[in-house]
Amino acid sequence: MNIFLDTSALVAWFNQDDKYHQDAQKVLKDIQKDQLRLTRFIITDYIIDETLTFFETTIKNHELAEKIGEALLKSGYIHLEHIDPETFEQTWERFKQSTGFSFTDCSSMTMMDKLGIRTAFSFDEHFKMAGYNLLP
Repeated sequence: MNIFLDTSALVAWFNQDDKYHQDAQKVLKDIQKDQLRLTRFIITDYIIDETLTFFETTIKNHELAEKIGEALLKSGYIHLEHIDPETFEQTWERFKQSTGFSFTDCSSMTMMDKLGIRTAFSFDEHFKMAGYNLLP
């Protein structure tokens, strides 16, 4: 099963001070133990941007941001999708109808729809509000 990997899950996993850190660790341990079926994580360039920006500007740790970027780009368990012009236009239409949702969330949901993905590893309730399944 392909699972969309959201910024909130990445922040929780890599930031030990995050309130969802333990929950994120449990999900990844369940995957490692084959208790949770995963074919691969799907991520977009917007999620990488949002994640690295968070660690660079909020946590203020450039070295960690760089390590996270390298890990995401080199992992065999992660497939990177780019937001192309057509997906951007679809995202813009979704964003105009989705008060309170970030543009990045809308881009993620648009990509999930495009790829037929119904589950996100995320701590962002907007995905649930929009009808997607959430891990944990």
